[in-house]
Amino acid sequence: MSAGGDESRLAVYQFDRLIGIYDIDCDLTDASAGDRVDGIASINLVKPTIRPQGLLVISCNVGAHSQQISIIDPQHKSSVVAFSVTGSYAATWELQDGELWIGFDEPCDTGPTVECPDGFANTFVQYLPGATGSGN
Repeated sequence: MSAGGDESRLAVYQFDRLIGIYDIDCDLTDASAGDRVDGIASINLVKPTIRPQGLLVISCNVGAHSQQISIIDPQHKSSVVAFSVTGSYAATWELQDGELWIGFDEPCDTGPTVECPDGFANTFVQYLPGATGSGN
């Protein structure tokens, strides 16, 4: 992995075979396995039912406030990240009953209202192969 500034390049291998080289739009210099803590990026091997061999789920900060989730799918056979979403202030992932769920916030279409008091709504999407992401 090479990292610095606001982008990183990640080479992914499986059994000594290069799967792909991926450009990630955030700094992964201090990335670790496990939950992202206080702005430190994380890279996790997650095994949802639809991909029992695993997906790489990358969590990181982007810019001053935004958070991003990117997914690398080794079966995708591409050097392009399979899914990426950037939340205005938050982006999370969770494995529930074998399904990978991505959560992120985005501005409400109407701005602040009674239904959307802080001007941002939380959105949750299930990762499915071929999904493209949003919030970018």
